[in-house]
Amino acid sequence: MKNIYLKPILTFLTFAVLNVCFAQKVQWVHNDEKNIVQITYEFSLNVNNGDSSLSLNLTIVDKQENQIFDYGVITLNSKNVLDSNYLSELLNTKYSALWKQYGREIFLKHSDYLSQMTLNVRDTLSQRNQHSFVYQGLFMFRSLLNGAKRDIKNNGVINFTVLDSYVLALSSFGCTEEVYINIPDFKNYLEERKKWDKENKGIDYYLGALKNEKSTELNIIEITVRLEEYFQNQFARWPQGGQCGCCGNYSGNCYFWSAACLAHDMSCQRCQWDLCFGGCVPSSCSGNSISWYWYLL
Repeated sequence: MKNIYLKPILTFLTFAVLNVCFAQKVQWVHNDEKNIVQITYEFSLNVNNGDSSLSLNLTIVDKQENQIFDYGVITLNSKNVLDSNYLSELLNTKYSALWKQYGREIFLKHSDYLSQMTLNVRDTLSQRNQHSFVYQGLFMFRSLLNGAKRDIKNNGVINFTVLDSYVLALSSFGCTEEVYINIPDFKNYLEERKKWDKENKGIDYYLGALKNEKSTELNIIEITVRLEEYFQNQFARWPQGGQCGCCGNYSGNCYFWSAACLAHDMSCQRCQWDLCFGGCVPSSCSGNSISWYWYLL
């Protein structure tokens, strides 16, 4: 039996105007009785003379290993929380250091437990609060542990490329290397959707890019390469505002087109990613926007 215990959580709406030092620690605790594991995710909002930061820490008590594993602290602030380069380097550095300390097998084991915790926590949160950076921090730790699945050489050196869809507020935090799509299923879905969604040019972008694809599964980095090659070699006109893949809904050329937006638009139609926010329902690809709530939970 698995459960989530949520201690009382404070909602910070006016912390920016405070001129005092303030810090409040809160914990989410996940108990996995089957695997004899307890995961504690602790976070605190720190306010000092109007400046704020969010400190996140993850520890796992693994009774099978008879050890407490401390995965360290991630500190977020207004400057780095959406800085994909900073976050990528942060995960690169933390993974290498913790790999030396704990090893790949522990990471592989704990990544499954943490993935289950993120889903369990989501069930306790409103759709609005799933956008909070507190919850996104849990996904950051999950991406850190998921890195072991790609560390085939077992040398502690892998890449973490933050999803554009996180930075653009379209999905929860994740890395492009860890998000895979079943290509045959994806193409079948696009063909079916094209029958009724006739004005959606984004469908043809994907079908054109994946027309001769032999792989049965690709991650977002690999799909992005296919899309870039497609636009360079076969597609004369840049995508238009309001089409799937355009980050926003407006007339004229899509100056904010992103492969991440296109991937999100299509994949979240069936809510097949756990990176899609809760309450995900099939919808059109244009006119959708999501607001982020700074530390609001």
